Amino acid sequence: MLDDKTICAIALSPNLLICLDYDGTLTPIVSRPFLARLHPRVRSALKKLSEMPGVKIVIMSGRALGDLEKQVGLKGLGYVGNHGLERNIGGHPEIDSHAIQFRGFILKLTEALRRAMKDIPEVLIENKTYSASIHYRSLSPSAVAKVRRIFRDVWSNFPAKVFFKIRSGKKVWEVRPRQGCSDKGQALQLILRSLTPVQRKGLTTVCIGDDKTDEDAFAVLRRSDVAIYVGKSQWTIARYRLRETGAVLDLLEKIKSIRQKVARTQSGGRLLMKSPERSKIGRKP
Repeated sequence: MLDDKTICAIALSPNLLICLDYDGTLTPIVSRPFLARLHPRVRSALKKLSEMPGVKIVIMSGRALGDLEKQVGLKGLGYVGNHGLERNIGGHPEIDSHAIQFRGFILKLTEALRRAMKDIPEVLIENKTYSASIHYRSLSPSAVAKVRRIFRDVWSNFPAKVFFKIRSGKKVWEVRPRQGCSDKGQALQLILRSLTPVQRKGLTTVCIGDDKTDEDAFAVLRRSDVAIYVGKSQWTIARYRLRETGAVLDLLEKIKSIRQKVARTQSGGRLLMKSPERSKIGRKP
């Protein structure tokens, strides 16, 4: 768990990049994605943090970019949708070239899955234009086995499957292009490369997520960065854990409060921190 000393060290980093998942991290997991609403306190914390000098907030999700931006509803943040296939960092939207090339196949696949599962309304099949999600959260274990068989049958007859990969998440199967920026680790590397030398100076990157897809981002962090897994049911490479989404809000508000207090005592609002303390915050004992 995160102690106050570690939180303080994170908050005092001269430059701070905070990357957060949406579902299961900023909002609780719900039966249908459209029901996952961001709490006003979470939105307020994100907004205030993003307006602070030296802080950059990026929301990284498997949701389509437009859906993610609508759900969060804040300008000034970075957004990564479709696990990296769609990105809007610094107000410059871009779509992965491989995603554009194969979006017609995603349409054909989701149409085939909907036909095959038309008698199972509890399954939600999402065409996210550049990837597909098959949600089965509302199904019983026996029904999941049936849906898995149907999914495998449709997949085996899908002529373009060589261009795609399947990733499992929490009660969901994700179909994404094999090539291009199609996981959060690759997306994070793109974000880090886009930073200016000034933004990289004294940088601490914090990644917070609750699912297998977030492990890709955790894996590319430096030892001095901070990976935080939300929940208790999964093995993770993250050094730290938070119990649930409420604890994520508490962390964001603590970071905001510490930076506000220090800013009031620093001339010109510049935040200073000694490098020896910062170098320890993400390391394993």
